[in-house]
Amino acid sequence: MEEHHHSFRAMNTDVDVFVMAGRRPLEAFVSVELLFAQQEQRFSRFRGTSLLSRFNRGEPIDDRWFADALRLALAMHDETGGIFNPGVLPSLLAAGYDRTFEDVAGGNPVAAATAPFRDMVRISGDRCDLVSGSIDLGGIVKGWTVDLAVELLARDYLDVLVNAGGDMRVAGSDGAGRGWLVEIDGVAGGPGWSGRITSALATTTTLKRRWRTDTGSVAHHLIDPATGQPAESAYVQASVTADSCVRAECWAKAVVISGAVAFDRAAGAGVEVMAWATNGSVRRTDFFAR
Repeated sequence: MEEHHHSFRAMNTDVDVFVMAGRRPLEAFVSVELLFAQQEQRFSRFRGTSLLSRFNRGEPIDDRWFADALRLALAMHDETGGIFNPGVLPSLLAAGYDRTFEDVAGGNPVAAATAPFRDMVRISGDRCDLVSGSIDLGGIVKGWTVDLAVELLARDYLDVLVNAGGDMRVAGSDGAGRGWLVEIDGVAGGPGWSGRITSALATTTTLKRRWRTDTGSVAHHLIDPATGQPAESAYVQASVTADSCVRAECWAKAVVISGAVAFDRAAGAGVEVMAWATNGSVRRTDFFAR
C-alpha cells in the first residue's frame, strides 16, 4: 500500500486528498473533486445562480441538499448557543467582504446584533424559505463537504484523509500508527501542535483573512453575531477536534468569536480545543495537552 495524493482548488481554498491504496485511485480523486464543485455550485454566495444566492433573493428552495445544509446549520447554531450564526452575512458585507477574498478592500463595519438564525429560516420537508435577513453557509458547507468526501472515499478505501484549508477528516490510518499524523502552526512564535487524529480537526484564525476598511481599521471574516462587528475575543486562532468536520469547524469559529465562554461551552459539548492568544500563549483541553 502506498500513500497517493491529489490536490485541487475549490471553495477558494486548497483541497488535499490522501488515500492509501495499491495503485493511484484516479476515479476516487475525480469523484471528490466533482463533489466539491457541485457543493460550490449550490452554496457559493459569489455565484448569482447558486441555490444560496436564489434563497437570499427570497426564492423558496425545494432541494434535499439545501435543506440538509440548513438543518446542520440550525443544529450547530443551537449547540454553540447562537455563537455560530450564518445570518451575519449583512454584517460581513458591510465590513467589506462582498467579493471573493483576493479582491476584498474597504468596507465600514456597522454595529448591529444579528437575529437568532432559527428565526430567519423555515424548513418543511425539503422546502426552505427565508423569513428574514440573508445568510452565508460557506464555512459549514466546506466542513460538511469534507465529511461527505471522506464518507465517499471510505466506501472503497480504508485509509483516507481530506483537508480543505485546515478543515480535515480522516478514516483509518496513514500506516505509521493509529489515525493520521497532522501538524498545526502556532501564532506569534508560540507553540504549535503535532499529533495523531482519528476523526475530524478544524482550525480557524483571524490572522489570515484580514483587510483594511475605509476608515483604516483592520477587519476580518469572523463576525460576532452579538455585535455585528469583526470578533475581538481573547483568541486569534483555535483548533478543534470532534466527531465530524462540521462540528469541529463551527466550534473553532465559536471559540475565536466568543473566547473563554465558547471554550468552556465547547469542552462541555465533548469537543477538544486548543486556542491561541495574540501573544502566542495557549489554552488547551486534554487531547491537545498530550
